[in-house]
Amino acid sequence: MVTISVKNLGPLAEGEVELRPLTLFVGPSNTGKSYMATAIWAVTQAFQEVAPPGMPARAFLDDFRWPRYRRGEALSENWEALDALQEWVNRLSENPFAESASLAVSALPETTQREIKNSARPWLGEIRAAIVDQLNLAYGPDSEFARNKRTEDFSLRVHRDNPQLKMEVRLNELEGIAPVCDISQAEVQARDYQNLRIRLRRPDNENELVRDAIFAAAVASAKATVSTGFPANSYYLPAARSGIVQGHKVLAAAIVRQSRRAGIQPIDIPTLPGVATEFLSGLLGLDKNAAKHRPPPGELIRAIDFIESEVIGGRIDLDDGGLPTPDIVYLPGPDKCPTGKFTLDHTSSMVSELAPLVLFLKYLVRPGDLLILEEPESHLHPASQRQMARAVARLVNAGVQVLITTHSDVFVSQINHLLRISYASQRWLKTNGFKPEECLQHADVAACGFSYPDGKGGSVGEMLEITRDHGIEDDGFDESVHSLYEELLLVQRVRVK
Repeated sequence: MVTISVKNLGPLAEGEVELRPLTLFVGPSNTGKSYMATAIWAVTQAFQEVAPPGMPARAFLDDFRWPRYRRGEALSENWEALDALQEWVNRLSENPFAESASLAVSALPETTQREIKNSARPWLGEIRAAIVDQLNLAYGPDSEFARNKRTEDFSLRVHRDNPQLKMEVRLNELEGIAPVCDISQAEVQARDYQNLRIRLRRPDNENELVRDAIFAAAVASAKATVSTGFPANSYYLPAARSGIVQGHKVLAAAIVRQSRRAGIQPIDIPTLPGVATEFLSGLLGLDKNAAKHRPPPGELIRAIDFIESEVIGGRIDLDDGGLPTPDIVYLPGPDKCPTGKFTLDHTSSMVSELAPLVLFLKYLVRPGDLLILEEPESHLHPASQRQMARAVARLVNAGVQVLITTHSDVFVSQINHLLRISYASQRWLKTNGFKPEECLQHADVAACGFSYPDGKGGSVGEMLEITRDHGIEDDGFDESVHSLYEELLLVQRVRVK
């Protein structure tokens, strides 16, 4: 499980979040929920940029400079580590290149393990530097991480339990505490060093060849281990997405008009924060034809269908109409026989808010990705908010990691119901109109509450308890409901004249 914590970021004095398949941020406005969500997006973007999660170890093998090696140079200058590995190879009784063979890095000599860890360490430094770049990108070029009077004490920590990863980022101490990653659990696959054996072939010494192939494959496997547990891709849908959607064609047209004079005069493009830029870039880059070659799996398609039929009441799609920038259109009514076709400037605010979500799910998001969705309840009737919560549960069960920021007690209450029905029988679910793919397991859900406690000098984000009986325990929502009830009792005493 990955945990990300920050100190002195924007309004946040401190905050810690444990990422799970579904993570909820709850709390009043201006308490730092979006700041924390943006920091998480920046971290995941950095890992995807430097060490893409899910990339096989063999993809990292080209880092070794084979031409130098073929001139007789060793893959490492640490001869103690290579000699220890050579002795280990000499004692092997079976062929290490058998098809089914795999080697655990933890089985190699300790000196060799240390050298493998040293070889992978620069990657951790690159990731840490990339996090700083992504934070600057995310909060805007002039923000210096959304500067406040405490920014000089800013820190961000990334922690993972299995395999262990510890990394800290500070504004003024990038070369401070060295990142740590436990690579002992890395598995070196036979196919990787079989390939290396061919590429490294040196006829003079077969045992040296085996040694170097295993060492190179072990380093590549260690690098692949660094990003274990992080999402393959991450997408951020900001709270202001409906306005961005409404203006995306105008912005695209302005850029195209200015491009005619590229090289003659500077192109003046206003800067946007990173999350808005990435969102807009994803929106403008949607391609129906490309998506046909990578369609969503069945579980995700059914979740998309649920959003369109039960929340929006119609289909969202792209209509190029021969134009360079396709229109986003809404087709209300049943899927097979819609009652019309409307561009988003002629639809309700609910449709324009949810349209980009549907399009990202159809053409970009896939299982293993992280979807950060701010305020999914915006412009939704309470009944639709409940359906939206069920749709989110379907996305989670389809393999999409989801992070939600919300102010809606209706939405959170529905999530609590979906946690509780995970204990119900199939018969009960069917009788009461629920589907198994709407059930949420407690181990898959985390919630972080944001507030302004006394004496902290800013807001605090801390993990909320999720009980089996009541689900997410949030005092803020409870106090609001209780206050509303007390006010109801009070106003009922007023005599109507």
